[in-house]
Amino acid sequence: MDQSDTTKTATGRPRLVALLFVFALIAAACGSSGSETISLGDEPLAPDVEAGEIENTNFESVDFDFEDFNGEIQSFSDLPEGPVVLNFFASWCPSCIAELPDFEIVANDLAGDVNFLGLATSDRASDSERLLEDTGVTFPVGRDESGEIFRFFEGISMPTTVFLNENHEIVRVHSGVLDVDSLSETISEDLFS
Repeated sequence: MDQSDTTKTATGRPRLVALLFVFALIAAACGSSGSETISLGDEPLAPDVEAGEIENTNFESVDFDFEDFNGEIQSFSDLPEGPVVLNFFASWCPSCIAELPDFEIVANDLAGDVNFLGLATSDRASDSERLLEDTGVTFPVGRDESGEIFRFFEGISMPTTVFLNENHEIVRVHSGVLDVDSLSETISEDLFS
């Protein structure tokens, strides 16, 4: 091996290590399962946070505006009466991609009883639109480009789902993947008990 081969190998290895580190960070941020404990810094955070454990419990107290994918400005105060399932997702999050079709199934099953709203968070509009088309999502979706709304609801990883009762009070914040069964069960227990 000549000197130029050694240099190429030495400079390529740090790039590979850096790329692997970035992929590990993305995988950790997305979460792989809704049942694991998520750690942020030194404090472990459970994937489910109940209303008594979070600072903001009534989202009508802050009337966020967001843009839908038709370019219209929407407001939380315009949401229909009744329980709300608010899902934060992004096209760069594999766990989000995996759960969106299940959310579509449950949204269709509970149409008229529970309102679903998706918010694409910290994502390019074109990527989010492609994801929605690929996953067949038809429930209302908007954009949270800056992540401001996600932070208000104290999300800790992607995906995050917020469950609000008929008074639009926060009942639960879940970080991690939900499938048809776990989503249906959480809605039944938290929004209709």
